[in-house]
Amino acid sequence: MVEVTSLTNEELLLSAMVGMFLLALGVVFFFLAYQRRIIKQQKEHQAKEAEYQQQLMRANLLSQEKERNRIGKDLHDGVGAMLTTAKLYFRHLDQDVAPEKFTELKEKAFGLLEETMVSVRRVSHDLRPVVLERLGLVEAIANTVDQINQAGEIRIEFRHSEEAEPDKEYQLNWYRIIQELITNTLKHAGATVINIDLTGTADQLQVVYQDDGVGLTRGEEPRNGLGIQNIESRLGLMGGALEFLEKEGSGIYLEMISSLRPEPIRKDESPA
Repeated sequence: MVEVTSLTNEELLLSAMVGMFLLALGVVFFFLAYQRRIIKQQKEHQAKEAEYQQQLMRANLLSQEKERNRIGKDLHDGVGAMLTTAKLYFRHLDQDVAPEKFTELKEKAFGLLEETMVSVRRVSHDLRPVVLERLGLVEAIANTVDQINQAGEIRIEFRHSEEAEPDKEYQLNWYRIIQELITNTLKHAGATVINIDLTGTADQLQVVYQDDGVGLTRGEEPRNGLGIQNIESRLGLMGGALEFLEKEGSGIYLEMISSLRPEPIRKDESPA
């Protein structure tokens, strides 16, 4: 016959304490492992975010450098060449030259100077479009849209509703963003229609851009392109952001938003 031994109260209490300790120890280990995993994920996210910010900065710098090179080439090849030629004409404007030759050289020199002025105006227009300076963002976009629609290769629908205009610097950024998107569509998308919807409130501006082109291939990361990174860099300067939205079928559909003007710098109010 098997003898059954009963546990004393002290043994039961000790067993319960040991069980509670092991349970607590298990909870602590689980919490530490979970915490380590969360910290690891946060570090990975921060590393990816820092890498992407570097990509945005690089895209912005490359875009600026490309723009400087283009302006430098325009000035060197166009304006510089015409001024050099005009200088040669002026060297031959001598009192000893026959009147007919003098008049011919003078007219050629002045003709070159007029061409130079036109080229300088074109370069300055590229830096800050006159229509943007005079009439504002909406009219500048509408002017670009009209020019493209008149060409007949693609149709752009531009709708707008705004309560207030952005800051001058922000207007230029938005104008360049719209230009970049339209250029990308014309070059790569094979689209027939572009829709641009601009909505402005008292403190922010939202633009929805769509086209019916080829869109993105499966698995393609939309933010890898230098153009999109440059757009996001411009939006970042305005405290804004870009979001790719889902769209059935082909084409691209994205939403952009920014503030209307830079946040005012607040002075620290230290107690007297």
